[in-house]
Amino acid sequence: MGPLYGRQVGMSKKRSLRMQSRAGAINIKLAIFAVVVILAAISAGTFLGTLTGRGRISDIWTPPFEGKRVARILLLGEDDSGARTKSGGLSDTIFFISVNLDTKQVAGISIPRDTRVDLNGYGGICKINSALKLGGPSLTCLAIEDLTGIRPDYYLKTNLDGFKKTVDLVGGVDLYVEKNMHYDDNWGNLHIHLKKGRQHLNGEDAMGYVRFRHDKLGDITRMERQQKFLRALAKQALTPQNLPRLPKIIDSVWDNIETNLTTKDLITLAKLVGELEGGQIKAATLPATPEMIGGISYMIADTEKMPEFIQELFFSQVLPSLPSIEVLNGSGIPGGGMRVADALRAQGYNVVQVENADSFTYKSSRITGNKDGVTGLDNIGRIVNSAHIEIRANPSAKADVTVIVGKDCVVAAGDG
Repeated sequence: MGPLYGRQVGMSKKRSLRMQSRAGAINIKLAIFAVVVILAAISAGTFLGTLTGRGRISDIWTPPFEGKRVARILLLGEDDSGARTKSGGLSDTIFFISVNLDTKQVAGISIPRDTRVDLNGYGGICKINSALKLGGPSLTCLAIEDLTGIRPDYYLKTNLDGFKKTVDLVGGVDLYVEKNMHYDDNWGNLHIHLKKGRQHLNGEDAMGYVRFRHDKLGDITRMERQQKFLRALAKQALTPQNLPRLPKIIDSVWDNIETNLTTKDLITLAKLVGELEGGQIKAATLPATPEMIGGISYMIADTEKMPEFIQELFFSQVLPSLPSIEVLNGSGIPGGGMRVADALRAQGYNVVQVENADSFTYKSSRITGNKDGVTGLDNIGRIVNSAHIEIRANPSAKADVTVIVGKDCVVAAGDG
């Protein structure tokens, strides 16, 4: 597969990307929100397995995103082309998002489905939407990694049937259709007949609206239309009259998604997205230009702009300053303090010293903030497997935070 553009990206000169700023931020927020907001209601029942039976009790004890502080998630909308051949469909919508739980920021890339990629032995040169049909979400994740240099940690795929059912269950969506849309494809079972003006779209109408492609700019205009519809869908899903329908809506969504995200991941994502302000969201469309190659219309990714594009979109987030930490081994187990120190350093913390505690009888670990205003103690607690957290001013302390390692923490760290 082609060249990668990973974390270490060289930038010869700083140029500001043409981000879709405020409008783009709203679009990507609602694109994510429309997929996740209904699932957020699982916190009322599914999380405990009492509403739909799909929740897992283990989710209660597992930290969201497996403890990752930055999660990369691929959102896929599958068309119904596979229904004709009894196989998987193509990706009709592709969003790649990065969620930073520490900075409370979300960045997203909208990827044209006609983007040209090389899948090598999996299918050779083809459009990226074919990756889903040829190898499912896993192969699509590999294609995204080849294209951007970043491997998605998670994926969430939904299909057209689920889309239509969800729109119908929320009572349809009111939307201004910007032009007359007429298109018939008997082979693809796609029939679009919409008139310009204010319309109330049911599931079938909505599917036609978001899939209509006969525009001068092709996929670009279609993606703008999809984002416009997702805004309206998110608004409709949150209306008071839809609250009694949530259990049925949730069942419909769950029946038509495929994901490796846990229930807690989805709740965390929905909560974060719901609280975001415009300045915390960045969104852009993959830099690409249309080109005909061998009689096939592709979008060709701009490999020269890609490194800077990825750097600015996914890695320019301002990280909070992390407190310094001293680790004191109170477990009595040789090397226990160093193992915990290594785990903290792997998360970017500055561990200034590792020493023995005042005794080796600590059964559980303790975390102490040594000055007022120190932040991030909860995250340190997750890393060292401790819920014993306190703030106690200690001007003579050698670090902002003191971690006393107990026997429970050493076992947890040793298992990793």
